[in-house]
Amino acid sequence: MRLLILLLVALIAGCQSQGQNISQSQPQRAAGGGGLYVYTDAQGNLVTLERPSDSGNTTASIETAEPAGSVTSQKKPAGGSATLESVEDYRPSGEVDEELEARENDRFISYVDETGQLVSRPLDMGAEREAASSAPAPYETLDSGAYLETYRALRADCCQHLLEESHSLESGKEALIAFGADTPVMVGESAYRARIYSFPDEVNRVSLMAFIRKQSYLAVELLWLDKAGLPVMLVDQPFSRKYPETWYRYGYLQGTVEREPDQHYLVIFLPYFESRPGTDGLKQVTEGELVLTAP
Repeated sequence: MRLLILLLVALIAGCQSQGQNISQSQPQRAAGGGGLYVYTDAQGNLVTLERPSDSGNTTASIETAEPAGSVTSQKKPAGGSATLESVEDYRPSGEVDEELEARENDRFISYVDETGQLVSRPLDMGAEREAASSAPAPYETLDSGAYLETYRALRADCCQHLLEESHSLESGKEALIAFGADTPVMVGESAYRARIYSFPDEVNRVSLMAFIRKQSYLAVELLWLDKAGLPVMLVDQPFSRKYPETWYRYGYLQGTVEREPDQHYLVIFLPYFESRPGTDGLKQVTEGELVLTAP
């Protein structure tokens, strides 16, 4: 009885071994008539050959699990079979950079010109960058950067009555200031038209812009006051740059003034009562608009 059992076990083992050899030497047919042929080559690599199907596709793909250092590598997707990658798929970095540069220059820009027509033209980014770097400043400098001491006769209480009308300007905000016949005036023999603003402690400088319209502008001066409303500093020329007029905007004067810790209120006033010619070739008027900004 024991001998019979041993013979049956040997017979089953032989059948399984023979079945494995057959599966390695015979192709596996797929549903479309093709098949896979898997074997191990002399170097110990697992090789898979895909036999063409009956539809006439004669292309065979070879997938190998090769040792390190081979020119061909396999990457297996998350839920699929292995795919091939070859060094032929890679391009030199210089060639890629040249192609990207060519694409960068192959652009077009569209805009409305001064006659109202829509214009479209090629845009060469390389030439545009070079032109922008070599272009002159879009403004004219009005001063040499030096400060000159000056004075103006003002009463110490010239602006006390303006404190109640003060508007607070937060950091990052701007205000449009209008001067006209109804603008409040300072106290004293020189009743100059004036506007007043205050700022939080984090604002350490202010910027002022005066529009140039028909060669006229508001030639204002600045007066800093402390928290009690007493004058601490006079700025008689707040503008340092002059921007010319273009077809899409007015020209304007612009300047930035630093703010000291004891300077709480800023009085913007006109130091004249009637329109007059200025020394800069522009006419100084009594009515117009300014933009005050707290950067």
